[in-house]
Amino acid sequence: MRLQQYLHLLGATLLAAFGATMALVIPLCVQIEDPINIVVVKQVLTLTMTTFMVATTHAMLFGVPLYLFVRRRRPRVGIAACALTGFLIAAAPFSVLALIGGGAPAMVNRFNGAPPPFSWIEYVSAVALLGSSGLVGGLTFWAAMRSSMSGWRSWSVVSAAALLTGGVFILPIVVRDTSCHNVFRDGRTSVRPQVYANLKVPAEDWKRLEQTFAAFGQAQALSIRRDVHTRDGRIMWRSMDLCNDAGVSISVGDEPWLAGVHSPRADEGMTFSIYSLKPDSGWRLLARHLLDEIEKMWPERTTFRGPSGQILSFEDAMKGRP
Repeated sequence: MRLQQYLHLLGATLLAAFGATMALVIPLCVQIEDPINIVVVKQVLTLTMTTFMVATTHAMLFGVPLYLFVRRRRPRVGIAACALTGFLIAAAPFSVLALIGGGAPAMVNRFNGAPPPFSWIEYVSAVALLGSSGLVGGLTFWAAMRSSMSGWRSWSVVSAAALLTGGVFILPIVVRDTSCHNVFRDGRTSVRPQVYANLKVPAEDWKRLEQTFAAFGQAQALSIRRDVHTRDGRIMWRSMDLCNDAGVSISVGDEPWLAGVHSPRADEGMTFSIYSLKPDSGWRLLARHLLDEIEKMWPERTTFRGPSGQILSFEDAMKGRP
């Protein structure tokens, strides 16, 4: 094969991986019930990049060798063969690993990122979704390879593959959350809260707690962000963040799904954290004011905890952590 033919085959393979990626990511994006913000966009772009890498690896390891093997015996590979091969390449590894590595429910749990319990219905759905994405990839490969391996059509395939591949890897880097809500925006890889506590606030009081945080944030000129993750109309988790450019970040979070699976963490209550990302951020003054407001609304419902989970007094908690 000439160099241009090799490049054409590589371009068709990358386009097939991109087609399979879009066939998997788009249905998942349609199911997103959360408000669209920079965090959701970043997560979708990162998911697209990761899925594309996996799809490309599958196509290179299994699809290309199989295509070259068939081409030695047949002058042209048909659409049905490409579609079926794509389906099997995408679905087979997951289905086999699911059965070998602890059964289908465990693998579906890791694939969906959702709490148990699971059944074979979810397993079959996951396999079908992966297989369908592979089928789209196979059809994309067939369409790309139908064009001539020489001339402008071949270079069009190569150029399109290069542009799409570059976009998949560049966009997650370019699109960043640079607001104060991103505690890792300055490049740090870890952060620990100065104050960590559990709030035994009833779930039905979330709106009231949210209003308390919002009023405090507005009074203290803090940026406010609300996040909620729902699935099938049910709230899985929700959070509210307050922050400023001085380096103070305050968050409260609730995970209603824990009660549904009878997790011991459900009895601990909501989580409350205060971070100080810069020296002399003034976090103690803000913390005292906000905690006073919470104590007025929900007396003796706040439990402060140390690095090892031990219970602390209010004054000990206000000392912060090194």
